[in-house]
Amino acid sequence: MHLKPVKSCGTNLKIKYFERQTRQFLIYFIVTLTILFYMIPIGFISALTTLDNLKKILPFVKPVVKLHAIKTVLEAYLPQIALIVFLALLPKFLLFLSKAEGIPSESHAVRATSGKYFYFVVLNVFIGITVGGTLFNTFKSLEGDPNSIIDVLANGLPLNATFFLTFVALKFFVGYGLELSRMVPLIIFHLKRKYLCKTEAEVKEAWLPGDLSYGTRIPSDMLVVTLVLCYSVIAPMIIPFGVVYFALGWLILRNQVLKVYVPSYESYGRIWPHIFARVVASLLLYQVTMFGYFGVKKFHFTPLIIPLPILSLLFAYVCSKKFYRSFSNTALEVACHELKETPNMEQVFRSYIPPSLSYEKADDEQFEDALSQVSRSGSFV
Repeated sequence: MHLKPVKSCGTNLKIKYFERQTRQFLIYFIVTLTILFYMIPIGFISALTTLDNLKKILPFVKPVVKLHAIKTVLEAYLPQIALIVFLALLPKFLLFLSKAEGIPSESHAVRATSGKYFYFVVLNVFIGITVGGTLFNTFKSLEGDPNSIIDVLANGLPLNATFFLTFVALKFFVGYGLELSRMVPLIIFHLKRKYLCKTEAEVKEAWLPGDLSYGTRIPSDMLVVTLVLCYSVIAPMIIPFGVVYFALGWLILRNQVLKVYVPSYESYGRIWPHIFARVVASLLLYQVTMFGYFGVKKFHFTPLIIPLPILSLLFAYVCSKKFYRSFSNTALEVACHELKETPNMEQVFRSYIPPSLSYEKADDEQFEDALSQVSRSGSFV
């Protein structure tokens, strides 16, 4: 299988440097607005989709909610399902913004989309739901004593741990189940074949599994890393769920990458520094959360945590100086490899000449073969 080292975005190759810089600043501004204002509907949905709030807003659902089986399912999964569906609408928009930024290669656009989506899910899902859900439930008490907001947030963190624990469990139960069954791509294929595909080539193209979708897969996994790290101190029960999530992910996604997905380009490992930077960002957020939580709980050894963010930043700086060049530049061992097959340039040149314009006569061997066949047929007669 031949992989393109750089799958280019053809329309972005002609963009000039000044225009590309202008587009970049404009797209960053739009993404910042999206991250900030998308938190409002996400926090609103996470607060409204709890069962108690649904009873207040939609009184007609009370008879249905009273059924024990339905009540159990709704309490466990309704807010998480609403959040997952709401987040599924965003990656295509971010990929469109990354390509509109003027990025010339497909792999770079995917990495840019992954970075935007990571900061979005961390700021809106982790911070937005934690802060929004706690403030929504304690809004009346904060009106009387606004200075107690820090204590309210510290006491509300363990309550939100149940939400995120169920969120991680839902991702590896339902998410990996859908990944193995390939149910969603199958439904999309049948819809495309019925309404969009006109030729056999379009049907074959619709059936192709595509690549792993790094732009959404990596931020989703990094969100789980962030949640498990930050809540490992507040609610340690989330740690086994994180271990199960990544253990199943190693087994299932390894199988999918080797036997299902078809990569469309080769970036020579440039995605790994991107992942490493997000892991360090999650680690820093975990250390800040741990420092704040221990400080509110008045743990006496909290000042010992202060050097940890400094050491983490120093470690990230050393790693970037020592190893980043190996990923940013193609290795000499790869670059010096000769092609497996040297193309016949004469044959390539002749393939573009129509037979009617070719100046070369047919080979004599072809005529000899034809004459021999005629002579043999004549001898039988």
